[in-house]
Amino acid sequence: MARSTIRDISRVTGFSVFTVSRALGGGDGVSEQSREQILKAARELGYVVNRAAQELRRAKRDSVAVITASTSNSYYLDLMDGIQQALDPSEWTVVIGDVAVDGAYEARLEARMIQRLIESRTAGVISALTLQPEHTELLAKWDIPVVFVDSSPPPEAAHFPSVTTNNHEASLMVGQHLAEHGYKDWLFLVYPSKWSSRFGRESGLREAALHHGANLVVLETANDAASARETLARHLDGREAPPHVLIAGNNPLLLGAMELLRERAIRIPADMAVVAYDEFAWSTLTDPPITVLNEQSAEIGRRAAMMLREIIERQEAAERKGKPPSPVYLPEHHQQVPARLMLRGSCGCALHGGGRNGSFQAA
Repeated sequence: MARSTIRDISRVTGFSVFTVSRALGGGDGVSEQSREQILKAARELGYVVNRAAQELRRAKRDSVAVITASTSNSYYLDLMDGIQQALDPSEWTVVIGDVAVDGAYEARLEARMIQRLIESRTAGVISALTLQPEHTELLAKWDIPVVFVDSSPPPEAAHFPSVTTNNHEASLMVGQHLAEHGYKDWLFLVYPSKWSSRFGRESGLREAALHHGANLVVLETANDAASARETLARHLDGREAPPHVLIAGNNPLLLGAMELLRERAIRIPADMAVVAYDEFAWSTLTDPPITVLNEQSAEIGRRAAMMLREIIERQEAAERKGKPPSPVYLPEHHQQVPARLMLRGSCGCALHGGGRNGSFQAA
């Protein structure tokens, strides 16, 4: 696929090559309206300044970028640990970029980050968020491989590598366990659908609820603790009694929910059981300890980093032979890591003789 040039931008916008060059370089003599028109055309054409292209060809490919979506989620701590384990820090530089600061996804931030990654000669990307299709296409145009973790690749790039969890099957396992406790009223507090892992989690819980004759309410909130607390408060205010069980979609939502339950003196699990997605360091230190669906994010990170490194090394080998350095994606670059349900007191297991604590694994 041909890469865009200044002349292409000049042709599309009608401005001279000189004016386009000044606008892209931040020079004087170009009105703000003209500059914005030129920059917009450059973005749409996938243009990256020539000096970056020259450096990209000359530089050693030794940096990897990890795109996260709210670093307040403990999931990313274990993910990064797995990535660092797989990449020798003396050989590889790992850069982290968050496109959902405080849980609020920002499309312009994603666009700016992708542009900077190309300009900074990034060798590859591990993304925990389904990127905008145009950004996946732009990275492909510049031969920068992408491995998706947690979230899936966009439909237009379904062949891109991914290391994920089978969230549907894992949620069926959660639902099965809730049914064993006899819970019939389930509340799922969940983040927006921008995070694609939501779909599998919700569909699995819906299927489990239908199968076991339970009532499931899906309550969407912004992806941060404060919003989760406020959303849950409004919902509980409209009910006569709490649901039998609260299922928190991730760590930030769990934190917001726990703050509210403590404030309202709602006892766990006596008044309402609690289950959450994603393991975190202090899950066994609460009273009672929290039952979680552990995605094993460290293993996901380790596999993703090894996969990306292998793809980059194959690119370098192709370049040495004078061949195009386009990344080659293989069927084995689609992997799923089994999830484990870690049974602890918050789901009510401790009330059944203590012998129910343990773990179960989903394929």
